[in-house]
Amino acid sequence: MQPVTITLDGREVSGHSGMTILELAQESGINIPTLCYDPHLTSIGACRICLVENEQTSALVASCVTPIAAGMVINTHSPRVIEHRKNIIKLLLASHPDSCLVCDKGNRCQLRKLASEMGIGWVEFQRIPQMSAIEEVNPFIERDLSKCILCAKCIRACQELVVEGAIDYFQRGFANKPATLNNLPLEDSECTFCGTCVALCPTGALTEKERSYRGTTKTTVRTTCPFCGCGCCISLEVKDNRIVRVSPDEVDVLNHGTLCVRGSYGYDFIESRDRLTKPLVKMKDGFREVSWNRVLELIATEFKRIKDQHGPNCLAILGSSKCTNEENYLLQRFARCVLGINNIDNGSRLYSSATPLGLGSSIGFSGTTNYLSNLEQAQVIMVVGADPSVSAPIVEYAIKRAVKYKGAKLILIDPRQTKLSPFAHLCLRPKIGTDVVLLNSLAKVIIDEGLLDEEFVARRTDNFEALMKVLERYSPEYAEAVTSIPSDEIRAAARLYAKASGAAIVYGTGITQFVNGTDGVKAIPNLALLTGNIGRRGGGIYALQRENNGQGACDMGALPDFLPGYQGVADVKMRKKFEEYWKVDLPTDPGLTAVEIVEQAKEGKIKGLYIVGENPILSFPHSSLVAEAFASLDFLVVQDMFLTETARLANVVLPAASFAEKEGTFTNFEGKVNKVRKAVDAPGESLSDWEIILRLADKMGSPLPFSSLQEVMGEIEELVPFYEGYMDSKSLYEAEPDVSETRRNNLGQLLKGFARFSPIEYIPPVGREKEDYPFTLLTGTVLYHFGTGARSSRASRPKKLLPQGFVEIGESDAKKLGISDSDQVKLISPVAELIAVARITETLPDGAVFMPISFQDTPVNRLFKIVLDPKAKTPSLKACSVRIERIGPHG
Repeated sequence: MQPVTITLDGREVSGHSGMTILELAQESGINIPTLCYDPHLTSIGACRICLVENEQTSALVASCVTPIAAGMVINTHSPRVIEHRKNIIKLLLASHPDSCLVCDKGNRCQLRKLASEMGIGWVEFQRIPQMSAIEEVNPFIERDLSKCILCAKCIRACQELVVEGAIDYFQRGFANKPATLNNLPLEDSECTFCGTCVALCPTGALTEKERSYRGTTKTTVRTTCPFCGCGCCISLEVKDNRIVRVSPDEVDVLNHGTLCVRGSYGYDFIESRDRLTKPLVKMKDGFREVSWNRVLELIATEFKRIKDQHGPNCLAILGSSKCTNEENYLLQRFARCVLGINNIDNGSRLYSSATPLGLGSSIGFSGTTNYLSNLEQAQVIMVVGADPSVSAPIVEYAIKRAVKYKGAKLILIDPRQTKLSPFAHLCLRPKIGTDVVLLNSLAKVIIDEGLLDEEFVARRTDNFEALMKVLERYSPEYAEAVTSIPSDEIRAAARLYAKASGAAIVYGTGITQFVNGTDGVKAIPNLALLTGNIGRRGGGIYALQRENNGQGACDMGALPDFLPGYQGVADVKMRKKFEEYWKVDLPTDPGLTAVEIVEQAKEGKIKGLYIVGENPILSFPHSSLVAEAFASLDFLVVQDMFLTETARLANVVLPAASFAEKEGTFTNFEGKVNKVRKAVDAPGESLSDWEIILRLADKMGSPLPFSSLQEVMGEIEELVPFYEGYMDSKSLYEAEPDVSETRRNNLGQLLKGFARFSPIEYIPPVGREKEDYPFTLLTGTVLYHFGTGARSSRASRPKKLLPQGFVEIGESDAKKLGISDSDQVKLISPVAELIAVARITETLPDGAVFMPISFQDTPVNRLFKIVLDPKAKTPSLKACSVRIERIGPHG
């Protein structure tokens, strides 16, 4: 880019070629008003508010679309310019309804703001009302197009950022308006209710519907979304200790001004009437509220008793992939320094433990190897075992932008059709559970056809000969016999991936939640290493995390076999480092994983359990066995926001604060550490998890040496290598911490040594009782709910749109079974059964059905037996065998 100098309002300023006048003015601190401009969108010059005067041509030009040129002389606020701007505002107001006092946009309306700034109070033009019926059927968005100024922000946001294409211009002339295809209501269109259009709309044409509180906010707090692992930066607008609305942060580079429906409209669980406000102790006649002092004394007494009578290893802790980094760090330190145990695990065990194990053994790295922004630079993107349209929508947006606007080719590997299928260059639909065969076959084609990066393999990798030996039998023809994918499609996918200058792989629970999940993860870096797609622009591996802090919980050492920073419990040198710092002798043997804790409780070997922010009754397999295990405990403590299904079984329930009521950090799937800021006070006597942990340690007689979160952060920086320096210690949380660059620097150092190929053999799944249970049940996420549903089921608007669970059945299978859409059916597995409403779909292969997690009325986890990945100890929660029986019409 060449430097370009122009004269702007009488002074010389310099920019670079390609910049617009508006961009240079903003960079120079000169304010040019706009209505249709947004930095995330393509500029179209629709509103004409940004007109400026070119002295050399005497022309008024739209600054948002006019590039700078050397020698330009531009006036941004000449009398002529101001007169034109005022006339444009007056024309817009002449067709605008006089409803400012009752309009929900209120003082946030950009049209009203500009009119005020320009001193326009009365419009002398004849009124030209554009009447339009208010659309408000759906629970999220209210459309009053009589207030629309045709800026096209909503259209561009939907098409350019979210790439959904749900709305476009409809009709022409005075009848022109933004609308869905055939002018259908939003709820009958492709709209996902992400809320991006509402956030960008400059007037009251698009507003948020059914908010619990209306009014003008006084405070805006930047924080991090508490749902999926993307870690979107959000702004909480607050008034009178209530969150009035949530909007995407304008400057965040991750979500580009977008959110999903959960991030925009799923936050009102914070004000649910079900929130716990005081500690509860179970008596003979039910739970009773008690003081914090009494409940903590009770817990300390019981934990000490169990420890003294049965030994420390009869205690265990389940931490949370929803809690902050600081809280998970304190929890694992409480386990090791106060209780003297390594029996601590967190919820990510259920969905992603194969990632640090599989990637760590191959590239020495615990997660995603590149930034999400880099994904849009890829020439080829392979998505395997993931549906980011529902599990990580911001990632889906990035993939669609790369395909539609930058020419990337998408290879989609999934037994089901997903919303990404129409964007895919190749759709490979393997038999369920055969991904290892397919990935191995892709690797074999790359080697056999000489498509590998020989220099990278020779200089940066080890164990190549062993890989080649294992791959001998994984020809495309063999893979076709196992996966049902035609051999020519396998070859085409391998060639497409290998020949790209930058090729990325995105994977999720469709890999990690199978019994061979670790093997599936290990097969992925084999492809990246063969083609040199580690540390390359547009390359890399993207390991999606289901929960908001699944990455951070593991980084912090809330694991039975790793201390913070994945420093092994069994490693004498590492253990000694922590013993010297913490001044305590640490347990030497790895502890129990999450499901193993439950199994040991069932056998009577675990006597006391402390659960923080998890709901195993709805998340672990074989929930009836889990309930029996908890009933066998001497003492169960649950710390949560709600009286969940698990909390109801507890002896003690501790009320915890939500994400909006505390400080801390989350680490997203990229490895970026994002700030969590307090916006409102917690209800009643609820406390942040970190405060509860510190108080309990005090009651146990082993206080942890922290009086603030800043001190916790300081210790994390010292003990976790890749978190070093990510937080400015002199100013707690004012900096925007980013550990991801440190992680990637470490990755580069590791690759200067040897990354290691992993020779993986395919082991056919066992335990599929096809004769009595002929269908394979697949599980996954839906867009409008999340996790076990404890939060999203208490978010009124998502629940209103999708109030109950369901089972999807393919058309041909439904016809054979005599099942119609909305029929009630019974699903029966070897361990349990449940009833659900049927939905008939074209997206499933024959013999497969699909049920979403997150619904208390259809707890699909109860249908699964406990079968663990022998390496990662992750339970198989992605697929199980069932049979289906029709009950009758719904209702």
